Amino acid sequence: MNENFMELVEAYLLDMEARGRSKTSIDSYRVILAGLQEFLEQQEGVELGADTAENWRRYLEENGYSRRTINKRISVLNGFVQFLGKREWQYTGPFTLPDRDIQPELVRTEYLRLLQAAKRLERERTYLLVKAIGGAGIRLQELPQLTVEAVRSGRAHLEHYGCHRMIRLPDMFCEELLNFTHRSGITEGPVFITRDGTPMTRTGVWNSINAICHEAQVAPEKANPRCLWKLYQSTYQTIHDNIVALTDQAYDRMLEQEELTIGWNA
Repeated sequence: MNENFMELVEAYLLDMEARGRSKTSIDSYRVILAGLQEFLEQQEGVELGADTAENWRRYLEENGYSRRTINKRISVLNGFVQFLGKREWQYTGPFTLPDRDIQPELVRTEYLRLLQAAKRLERERTYLLVKAIGGAGIRLQELPQLTVEAVRSGRAHLEHYGCHRMIRLPDMFCEELLNFTHRSGITEGPVFITRDGTPMTRTGVWNSINAICHEAQVAPEKANPRCLWKLYQSTYQTIHDNIVALTDQAYDRMLEQEELTIGWNA
């Protein structure tokens, strides 16, 4: 079934569209089911079946996804397998969302403490991982696409579930990455790899960052890729909003000055 998995997904999405689902919902289902396909491919030939829902749920939980996110993904999986006529493959366990399941937020000072802790512990790769996600804005799933070639060019072309984007890599960060890859003997391909040369897994990245939380005096639930990515987003958006506000103010002042000199009532 995996060979034509995405064809089945598209048929399911067309059915959902015909049932009146919004474009936003359809796009969300597509991303979630693409993530399911990626999970199945990682299982070395395991196909969609009766054990998939529980195995995927456990995998998402072990990789730190919030209960809300897990519930959403399993719900989409249940709808998909029902469409396939395989209701017996649905997840029938409890869907709970405790009040405490609120994603904590990492603040800038905690981010800096994570970097300082990684330096004190001489964990350069972890230091660079924290910077890649929290500083450069590279998603956990995109890390294998951060290559030596991209670092040399100063730009990385990233793809995430069919969405493409080009990001600029800060010069000082590129210099740190190139120094690291040179000392590590990494001449091409992904920057963050394991000893056998394969890209780091999500679990490996997660554990690497979480391992320095005690030294950094950062709560364990905050020392993870998801909180780092949220910090990047909020920081970038705040700066962007400030610039927009300053632009608006400057433009208004220009119009006011013009009004004083050549306005109708000047």
